[in-house]
Amino acid sequence: MDNIEALISRISYEIVSEKILDETEINKLLGVLSNNGVYAMWVYALDKVGLKFHEDVELLKNERIFLFLSKISEIDKFITNKLDTTKLINEIASLTKEINSIKTNIKSIKNELKKLKNEEKKKKEKEKELKQKENELKQKEKERIKKLNEYFIDISRDLHKLLFLKQLLEKTLIYARYHAKALGD
Repeated sequence: MDNIEALISRISYEIVSEKILDETEINKLLGVLSNNGVYAMWVYALDKVGLKFHEDVELLKNERIFLFLSKISEIDKFITNKLDTTKLINEIASLTKEINSIKTNIKSIKNELKKLKNEEKKKKEKEKELKQKENELKQKEKERIKKLNEYFIDISRDLHKLLFLKQLLEKTLIYARYHAKALGD
């Protein structure tokens, strides 16, 4: 088993060398983490690092936010050992597939509605079906976001683990910032 210092050193270097985060992103994440905490850092990362949802697991694995999350999961082995990025990526890909299917269904219903100009009864049925599908879509999108945030919400239930994770993340991001400066990122 790695010691914490060696692990943090390796991960911080990989964050920069694998171009997961650049120096500016590291500095901003570090600022949010220091001032507002772990969950705020995660939400900020989701927004600023960006995430394009894919049905393809391999494409998702290569999204920078999941690469960053996989580095956090390596740190987590010293805390809860509950962050399974492979499982999470598979769940997100599956939910994305369901969401895309619902979107296709909605598009089809909207096309059918356009064709039903004079048939009020069928039109009302299709409008009702459309509303149900739109509600289903919103629910699945909420479920996907909940999955993304689940680990960070769960760890916040144990203050000691949360504070330990915060310390480890701060140290990792500080080292990553130094690596970025040294490598001229």
